Amino acid sequence: MKNITNILRKWLPSIEGGGWGWVCHAFALIRADKLFSGIYIAGTAVAIASAMVVAIVLNILLADIAPEVNRSRTLYLTNTFYKESHGEERHLENSSTEAIDSCFRRMKCVEFVAPVIPPGEHWTISASDMEARRTIKSLTIMGSDTELFRLYDYRFVTGRRFSEKEFRDGEHVCVITDRVANQLGLFPLEKPEGEQSILINKVPFRVVGIIKSPSFLMQESAADIFAPYTAECLGYRPDGKLETSYDISYAGNLEARIILKKGYSRKDFLEEFEPIRTQYEAITSTQVGESVSWTPKVKSHWLKKITFFGALDVYDDTTYKAMNLLPPVILMLLFLFLPAINLSGLVSNRMEARRAEMGIRKAFGAKRRTLLREVIFENLVLTLCGGLVGWVLSWLFVSALRYNGVFQLIFMGTNDLDTMNAMKVYSLNYQMFVTPTLFLVVFLCCAVLNLMVALIPAWRSLKNPIVESLNQKR
Repeated sequence: MKNITNILRKWLPSIEGGGWGWVCHAFALIRADKLFSGIYIAGTAVAIASAMVVAIVLNILLADIAPEVNRSRTLYLTNTFYKESHGEERHLENSSTEAIDSCFRRMKCVEFVAPVIPPGEHWTISASDMEARRTIKSLTIMGSDTELFRLYDYRFVTGRRFSEKEFRDGEHVCVITDRVANQLGLFPLEKPEGEQSILINKVPFRVVGIIKSPSFLMQESAADIFAPYTAECLGYRPDGKLETSYDISYAGNLEARIILKKGYSRKDFLEEFEPIRTQYEAITSTQVGESVSWTPKVKSHWLKKITFFGALDVYDDTTYKAMNLLPPVILMLLFLFLPAINLSGLVSNRMEARRAEMGIRKAFGAKRRTLLREVIFENLVLTLCGGLVGWVLSWLFVSALRYNGVFQLIFMGTNDLDTMNAMKVYSLNYQMFVTPTLFLVVFLCCAVLNLMVALIPAWRSLKNPIVESLNQKR
């Protein structure tokens, strides 16, 4: 313990003799010059808030945030099938149940696959109680099997997910959000009195569970109702096929969302997948009687959401990530650098006012590096205060901006007002703002800004000879 204290005192010098006395001294300087401190903290807060908005947007898009807790291991697969009889036309299709069961689920690097029919058209939903019917228009339905509830960590308020048997039999069952349950006036969420039903386009569906409404900022997992795609009245086919693709058995309308086993990457998946693809091409070409090609498009969650540059297949994952991360990083640095120029001038004037003080301390034996470190630490306290204020400002800014068309375009891929009005849940949770990564970003932003603002003016001021510094106020 004594060694740790000695190390802290060595690297955190104090004008008062204690290891952490520089913190007290920094706050004393803040109280002594409230105007300078207020301007410094405000300027830092604006700079940090601007950079943090970019970091928060990236965090919401990319981080493992409930319910999308498996983003870092998720692959999204679409297919391009081509036959000679198509001419120049190529068909972009999703996958059938045959492709999912016979191909993807048998791969060694795959933990499980969730076949999903993403929300498309908006449905009209009613409560089944004819005496007090309530109707909601423009609700979204996501079709899937039971693996959906492994893929996404939905929080059940009451009830359960639909079972494997209910899925296989194509039963009319569903899971709804608490928002839909409240608007339809269904049973109390805490003590359900038996299973209730809703009408989806006038067809009754039993409600077997209610989940906490996911934020529509979590675009991949968000919907109002979740039902088995085997329920034929929804317009889906139990085998996931498309009527126009019967001769290509792997083509269908199911989006394959693949969860890799831990330790495997997109590159491992593609390497294992390549011989399967070529074998399928050969077998299908023989069966169809003409050349058939299958070109899969496999994207990780990261590569699906951040697409500043095209030509995905030209680069490896690491290079592509670095390229797409460059624009937001440059934008964050600009947000930090431009206010730092003004703050640097403010610190320079402050150091000029303290030249006499520094001269006296150097005359009594204080070393330049000690004084320089002290000035940096003092400014770091101010910068950290500004950083905390900036973090709060960024949260308020993102909360106010979430209904803006540009913000919606980033997350939902659309700024159509009708679509946005249908998606009424833009809730934000603490995981979007408080993560170890974001804390590290805030700290690094503060450290970079502090060094840019304080280092150069302090170094120039401390280079002055002692006599010149002592005569500064004469």
